[in-house]
Amino acid sequence: MNRKQIIPSSDDLLRAEKQVFAGIFGRLYARYVVQYEPDYASFLSLAVARILLSMPGENEQARIFMEQNQDRIRQEILALKDETEIRRMVTDTLIMKVVALHRAGGYDAESVGESIDRVRTLGIYLEGNQPPTPGSFVRTASKFFSSSPISPAIPRWKG
Repeated sequence: MNRKQIIPSSDDLLRAEKQVFAGIFGRLYARYVVQYEPDYASFLSLAVARILLSMPGENEQARIFMEQNQDRIRQEILALKDETEIRRMVTDTLIMKVVALHRAGGYDAESVGESIDRVRTLGIYLEGNQPPTPGSFVRTASKFFSSSPISPAIPRWKG
């Protein structure tokens, strides 16, 4: 019996990208909070995840942190060379960004190529025989997020 495959929408791909981001953040925060105070660990996790996935910083405080801690951020990224699961998700996310941008008509080959080249240079990009399909990426991103230590890793609300 053939089941019709549902093709994920651009919104589904964006949601999956956010799940990958949260999964990376959760894994890194859980690791960094053992070494650093919680606020620093949080900013470091955010910076590393944003750089890996080519996501812009959201606020001035994050931008300043990234400028002041460039060396530490780079060291932490380079330390991920043995983290195959994170590397696989970064690679697949960048590939799916190409797909999503192409679908939306906003394909900018130069900026996407720069993102992929940057993670290749850092030794994070994983070459593979088969690129992910949109459906497999959405499923894998969900599993990656679900298996992240995100719940205990999120700093407690101070409100």
